[in-house]
Amino acid sequence: MCGKKFGIRLVCAVLFCLTASFAQAADLQSPEVMARLVSMPMKFMALREPKDTGNLLFSDSPEYAERDGILYSDLVRGDSRMYFYHVNQTKDLKKFLVVATNKETTPVEIYVRGSWYSRPSTDYYAVGRELSELFYKESRKGRKITVPAGETVLLDEKLNDVTVLPDELFSGIVDFTVDGAAQVASVMMPADADPQAFMKKAFLIVSDDMKLRGRFKGKDRYLQVQTPYSTSDGISYIRLADGRTDLFLKGPDILDNRLSENVGNYGVDYTVKVPTTGHGAVHLYFNPVGGEYSGVVEVIRTHKDGSDFVTCVGLPRKGHSMGYNNAYAMEYVTTFKAGETVRLHFMPPGAANLPVQYIFVSDKVSKEVIKEVTAEEQKRKEANKLIHVKRTLP
Repeated sequence: MCGKKFGIRLVCAVLFCLTASFAQAADLQSPEVMARLVSMPMKFMALREPKDTGNLLFSDSPEYAERDGILYSDLVRGDSRMYFYHVNQTKDLKKFLVVATNKETTPVEIYVRGSWYSRPSTDYYAVGRELSELFYKESRKGRKITVPAGETVLLDEKLNDVTVLPDELFSGIVDFTVDGAAQVASVMMPADADPQAFMKKAFLIVSDDMKLRGRFKGKDRYLQVQTPYSTSDGISYIRLADGRTDLFLKGPDILDNRLSENVGNYGVDYTVKVPTTGHGAVHLYFNPVGGEYSGVVEVIRTHKDGSDFVTCVGLPRKGHSMGYNNAYAMEYVTTFKAGETVRLHFMPPGAANLPVQYIFVSDKVSKEVIKEVTAEEQKRKEANKLIHVKRTLP
């Protein structure tokens, strides 16, 4: 009998320890805490008018390329970016190149600041995330290219060595500046084709029903909130790439001779400035309200002394993607002191769904929620403990 009582006491002690340990486990990244925060009332932070700079050539139509040829092409001058996103929808090996043709009578110089491209894959979310990670984490050495009159050159020779299998998605970014004017194109061709010979006979490919291609003003978008975030507001948020508070780019698709809209602002390098005021810590979260998402965000925190602290965070931090059939999905990004200015630096990744929200939470609110979640879970554990004890009694 004494042995049974001792055993019961031991069970209760173990369960109490487990309860206490769980009570301490709730934190800023606990799913229960984030689920509660994202469901609470929050204040909308309006944005100032955007400052859009540079040319964006966006090549995503046809997304599923069934024929060799020029996927998109346009005449550009000055600061520019080519962002391409295509699937090899043929039964043969292909390669995707970015080329520039000089149609002037004198040489044209192009300074390529950098190029980034993902590994081809049938996992579209992995492709979009990897490209974003490379763009923000890896710097490139610039190089100058001289394009003779009437000639065509590759803006990145390495793309000529990348083979894309049937049904694989391939996506890349090339940033460059044209001193003068050049016809820049994204092209799909056989893996063993000679680019120079192919371009002499290449023809234009018709866009698909989505018609996501064109030339847009705004490869880089600078935004700032109208009013700084204050910890006295509790929870506030900004919404990006929704087509209403943050408008989609519009520009010509010269191949289809129509006005195009970049729904999602893919290929746009966002910088969003958010000054903060108040006391204590501020916790930043990410919420993909548009649907499934996989990407990264670079957070630049400017301290009061003017120094910057930069970190790049995966969205999600762990796992393949987030937000599938869940508009309330949340990911913890970082914590900083009220009074610091934060700049969010991100590019909507290919395959990801938009819009997205960045949510700012005061330390006071987060502590209250953590306390509530911990207390509720402790009560549940204690109730389960009593049920277990009753079942253990003779």
